[in-house]
Amino acid sequence: MVLLGLASSLALAGTTALEWLRATAPDLTGTVIEVPVTGQEAAPAVMALGLVGAAASLASALSSVWVRWVTGPVLVLTGATAAVLSAGVFLDPEAAARAGVARATGLLGGDLHATTGTWPLLAVVPAVLVALAGLAVLVAGGRWRTGSRYRSAAVAAPQAAAASPQDDPAAAWDALTRGQDPTEYEVDPAQHTGPEPDRGHDAVGEDRSPRHDVAQ
Repeated sequence: MVLLGLASSLALAGTTALEWLRATAPDLTGTVIEVPVTGQEAAPAVMALGLVGAAASLASALSSVWVRWVTGPVLVLTGATAAVLSAGVFLDPEAAARAGVARATGLLGGDLHATTGTWPLLAVVPAVLVALAGLAVLVAGGRWRTGSRYRSAAVAAPQAAAASPQDDPAAAWDALTRGQDPTEYEVDPAQHTGPEPDRGHDAVGEDRSPRHDVAQ
């Protein structure tokens, strides 16, 4: 549901960059020109609502249960408002095209004629999906888990036995990262498998161990 809300919100904002209307109106010289009007000019609030929906969708995934009681209604209102505004452009294209025509011709309130395409109606689809995602957050968001698995792993990680830097060179870097001196680690005597040196003989085999006089 979160991915649906995020993708639908971004799609809703993306449709506003396309041409929603095409209007004809006279310019300052009286010449009738044709003016393409994008969704940002016809319904600037739709793009803003799409960005709000994307932010609310991400917040629903990363926040606690209590925050979802806020993001859910935000998504519902965002989708419903965007759907109404998009449908309004389709129903009254002349009113929606006035801002774009004024920018292109330099005239305010001039006579114009506008025809709409299919994009205002297509923008209603992702708007409705955003509202449905918000409804799903309200209904089922309270039962979503909040990532306790990652917290458990983070707690268990420091308790894991650290490898000896003498056995694993990477463990030396880990020890330095933790602020420890890798040279402080000592080798476990139980792990020593070599023969014990005979401290009572020198290199040539002469016995230099202390002797006791039998007579004494």
